Amino acid sequence: MTFWMSEDNVAGKKGNALYVILPTIGCYRYRIGEACYMCSYPAEAPKIPWSQEKLIQYFKKALKKIEGKKGPISVRIFTSGSFLDDGEVKPETRRKIFSVLAETENVEEIVVESRSELVRYETIKELVELIGDKYFEVAIGLETANDDVADVGINKGNTFEEFIKASKIIKKAGAHVKTYLLFKPIFLSESEAIRDLKESIRKAAPYTDTFSINITNIQKGTTYERLWEKGEYRTPWLWSVVDVLKWAKNTFPEKRILSDPVGAGSKRGPHNCGKCDKMVARVIREFSNTQDLKYLEEITHECMEEWEYIVTEGLMDWQLQLL
Repeated sequence: MTFWMSEDNVAGKKGNALYVILPTIGCYRYRIGEACYMCSYPAEAPKIPWSQEKLIQYFKKALKKIEGKKGPISVRIFTSGSFLDDGEVKPETRRKIFSVLAETENVEEIVVESRSELVRYETIKELVELIGDKYFEVAIGLETANDDVADVGINKGNTFEEFIKASKIIKKAGAHVKTYLLFKPIFLSESEAIRDLKESIRKAAPYTDTFSINITNIQKGTTYERLWEKGEYRTPWLWSVVDVLKWAKNTFPEKRILSDPVGAGSKRGPHNCGKCDKMVARVIREFSNTQDLKYLEEITHECMEEWEYIVTEGLMDWQLQLL
């Protein structure tokens, strides 16, 4: 079953989130052969499409996990594509799902994902009206505010201007904006990736309520995997993530800054030296859940010296192998 619960930040408070992946046909960009270079999620979509009624029943089954749960709860709906894509989730299906959520008292926050070109004012406005005063966020995969990086290193198929347009529509309709940013697209050194992420946060901040820093991990069958297997790409250092999170929260204290270091410490995930990875990943998650910088400010390990040298020198992955 592709639904689960975990501790998370819920509308600015520490709580629990229910993650539900609806088994739709997946991202339309993937179906036309234009998938993002790092993403394999649509490949896991069912080969035989589920009926819309079956999707609704599946969602109701997932909601049973929060029955009797106390404290703030967020429901986050994924589709390996876009919740606002009528080809994946029909308008009537969206309405039924949100009507159920409107009647679920312990749900305080609802988050859905969409590509920016699929955002429509009428669609968002209708969903906002269905759920009343519950906190509603639409998450947009900006990945980077640099259009060249988005094109060459990600194959995103969107521009920063399209993200701005979508964000304005979301806010006008009465919802909030979560912005996904990818840390360390291919062809960037560690220091270049840090600069790209900070600049993207700075440029997107006027249009964003919550930033979600998605740290690159190596997914099977992707362009990133092929480069990684050749030794031409290294997943990010966790110290780089700590650096960006501290900078972002200090620079934009009013924003919610989230990051979940998926696969931290594994060979395919973000990592430091191998000895401190679990510790650093834990404090990153604690910061995300609480937004308290104390978790990031006190952590240290001897491998920070190596990371600082790499970042200071701006070394690329192929140069590191020569050292």
